[in-house]
Amino acid sequence: MKQYLNTIVGGVLSGVLGTFFGFLILGAYWSYSNAVDLNYFIENIATKSLLYRDSMLTLSTLFNVAVFYIGIKAEWWMFCRGILMVIMACVPLIIWFQMQAGIS
Repeated sequence: MKQYLNTIVGGVLSGVLGTFFGFLILGAYWSYSNAVDLNYFIENIATKSLLYRDSMLTLSTLFNVAVFYIGIKAEWWMFCRGILMVIMACVPLIIWFQMQAGIS
């Protein structure tokens, strides 16, 4: 298993999945605390609201920091490199979302 995960591609795929799961966890928590369905969060808040897109991507990307920490502890250097590539690719997207919302 280590030989498949400890690659840059394994890190990038894990980073994309980590961002997706971070988004789902954020959506589930938001939906639970506001007593609405997860579909409402995805359809109305995530896709239509320009104001919260950058915050959602930031919190979703922060999920990868925990995965990165696990990779550092396991000394999977190529895996960590892939995770870091995903985190660094999200930063321009966060800035672009802020500019779209007009709050930069």
